[in-house]
Amino acid sequence: MKRLSTILGICLAGQLMVNPSAMAASYTVQTGDTLKEISEKNHTSEERIANLNKLFSTKLAKGQYLEIPNPTSHKVKKGDTLWKLSVKYGVTTSKMKAANRQIDNYQMIYPGQTVNVPMKKQTGYYMGKTDQKQIALTFDDGPDNHYTPQILKILKDKGVKATFFVMGERAKKYPDQLKQIASEGHAIGNHTWDHPNITHLTDQELEKTVESTSTEIEKITGKKTNLFRPPYGEIDDHQLDLLNRNYQSVMWTVDTKDWDGKSAEEILSAVNKNASPGVIVLQHSYHEQGKFETVKALPKMIDQLRAKGYKFVTVPTLTSE
Repeated sequence: MKRLSTILGICLAGQLMVNPSAMAASYTVQTGDTLKEISEKNHTSEERIANLNKLFSTKLAKGQYLEIPNPTSHKVKKGDTLWKLSVKYGVTTSKMKAANRQIDNYQMIYPGQTVNVPMKKQTGYYMGKTDQKQIALTFDDGPDNHYTPQILKILKDKGVKATFFVMGERAKKYPDQLKQIASEGHAIGNHTWDHPNITHLTDQELEKTVESTSTEIEKITGKKTNLFRPPYGEIDDHQLDLLNRNYQSVMWTVDTKDWDGKSAEEILSAVNKNASPGVIVLQHSYHEQGKFETVKALPKMIDQLRAKGYKFVTVPTLTSE
């Protein structure tokens, strides 16, 4: 009996290993493809594709390779069982049950019934929920006493809540600006102490730069943060796993490249071309020197997106389950 159980266990493991349905399918982007069309064809969501593939833009290029995540639901066919579906989608039976608490009898699913397919725990966000016409504006590298106050005034005048990923050393230098960000209802995230490329850091160095920044944020605002954005968008997979214990890592789907001297018109063009429900827009609230036109572009950006029906929300709202 023990030998039979071992054989059955090996067979199941083998089935999970060789069954291509237990892994993400793949797709090569064709001319004219959009993220929305690909998600609809594969019965999944745009944000799941964007986050699985770490997409820094909603615009796709011909020949681009995409992994397609599991569908969000499955219509039961004759012969389906919860166990067979767990094998098909590469998840455990216990997770399938947990995602389908509406089912009274797990042994008796029937053709035509809709079964939820759980997704793996999200470790990094490039895009938020796409079920509503919402966008998150985010600002990195501050606070400072020049651009940050101007940005805050625009947001207040326009009635917009945003998300600020702040650096520890600048938070310490400009505590009043950080207090204002918090008091006006914006979300605050951790952007390390002094903007290193964290892929060059040891785990101990990473922990130090992140935790010292979170401590400074809490000391100034009285609030903890569980949001983190890596400088330059650079982060190793094992660092994601390490930070995922306490933080939600947040990237972006629209890069204005405002730090690179882009004109207000170029910033607006980049946002409008990539705008779609769930996008996270990257901008900055600090710039050391040279051309920087975020403050000039921001009021028009808000007005133009609102005219298209978009609502502005913080990252926690955009990514909440």
